[in-house]
Amino acid sequence: MINRIRHQEQGGTPPRTLHECTEKEGKEALSYIEERASYILTENGFSEDGICQDIKSEYNNERPVAIPEEQVMSAIDKCCRDQDIRVEDILSNPVPYEDPESSTQVSIDDVNVKKQEESRPGGRKSERGKRKYIHNTIAHISKKDVGKYVLNGHGIKNVLLFLTAFLFHNGLAGDRIQFFTDGHKVLNDAIFKRFSWYKNIGIILDWYHLEKKCKEQLSIALKGRFIRNEVLDNLKPLLWYGLIDKAMVYLEKIDKDSIKEMDTLDKLIKYLRRNKPYIPCYAARKALGLCNSSAIGEKMNDLVVSSRQKHNGMSWSKAGSVGLATITALKRNKESDKWFETKDLDFKLAA
Repeated sequence: MINRIRHQEQGGTPPRTLHECTEKEGKEALSYIEERASYILTENGFSEDGICQDIKSEYNNERPVAIPEEQVMSAIDKCCRDQDIRVEDILSNPVPYEDPESSTQVSIDDVNVKKQEESRPGGRKSERGKRKYIHNTIAHISKKDVGKYVLNGHGIKNVLLFLTAFLFHNGLAGDRIQFFTDGHKVLNDAIFKRFSWYKNIGIILDWYHLEKKCKEQLSIALKGRFIRNEVLDNLKPLLWYGLIDKAMVYLEKIDKDSIKEMDTLDKLIKYLRRNKPYIPCYAARKALGLCNSSAIGEKMNDLVVSSRQKHNGMSWSKAGSVGLATITALKRNKESDKWFETKDLDFKLAA
């Protein structure tokens, strides 16, 4: 685009120059966010590495502002009539129905791109399985009727640090912080560790990833697609209505003659048991107009990183990948003009 709108002798601006400029700007923007986050956290009783040193009483409120009980019961009654399920079974699900007006939604996930190799012995490609990757973590933050923002960084720990500062800077520290993830244990553990000072948070396992996990594991565990499809048809309604105990009992009672790999089936049961606190009644949440998915986070992964950096034959340096993703995130947040003109960012939710 630069070479189309600006005449320049000697063939225009070399791609290497554009690469170095983008990498430099991305590095500067990321350094600015790191310094801004460190300052905000220090002002709010945190150490520079994000450890809370002043736990205030308002941080210990574990009960979110919930949707009125009559609305919840109306949605649950409808679910029970449609599927002949007991109200008590749905009410026993531990995941609350947060009020969107008093909640901040965060979809967070990693996206990996191929790492550039400094040298290839004999000019050969790396052996399969030995390929190294660069990890970008993308967090999409949104609040109803207020706005949204995208944070990018190298690794979960850094982005959660930025997120904590962002919540304070936007006056969101009193909200229910509702995370939506793909159920990856490392990610969930990192969230709870980083927010151990703040009780009013929750994680919801994205329905798409839950369904995908069950399909993949049952395909390995059972003998043939016909048996797998029959089991899935019976299992999915139990998961959709948040009846995890019944789902595990159902899997445990599958006829042994239908099972090909018992270990894989056991892993699926353990997966459901481990993620039970994060699996809601998706049907009731849908009836209440609440989010069930981390799809917006997946979309941000695509828009900020994958669409530009995941083409065939591409590989990246760490600075190049994270720098380009940071510049793209600035553009998504409508902060690029301000950054290039003033080297400053609002760091605020934008409509």
